[in-house]
This record gives sequence, C-alpha cells and structure tokens, in this order.
Amino acid sequence: MWKLVFYERNGLRMRVEKSAPWLPNRAAAEQWAQFYMRQGYCVGLQSQDGRVERLSKGLPA
Repeated sequence: MWKLVFYERNGLRMRVEKSAPWLPNRAAAEQWAQFYMRQGYCVGLQSQDGRVERLSKGLPA
C-alpha cells in the first residue's frame, strides 16, 4: 500500500503538510502524484513500511 505525502516549504526547511489516504498499489499512487505535481504541489510517496520517496524536483533528500 502507498500514499501521497504533500510537502510545504517553511523557510529553508521542508515539512510534511498533509498526506492522502492509502492506495492499493504504487502505480495508482504514482498516477495521482503526477496529477498533483502538474498542479504545483511538492509530492512524495510513502510505502506501508514508512519509507518516503520524494518525487518533486528540488526537494532535499
């Protein structure tokens, strides 16, 4: 299971602003992530084990 994580820049720091509901697979999560990135959001994917992969360009690792 995967979910979207939305980031917000706070000065020089990035913080998690909110997250979306769990999605059944990574493909569905990536599809929604692409949609929100086109809308200008900073997005990452979080797996069920807690790892977060930041997808938006310019986000610190």
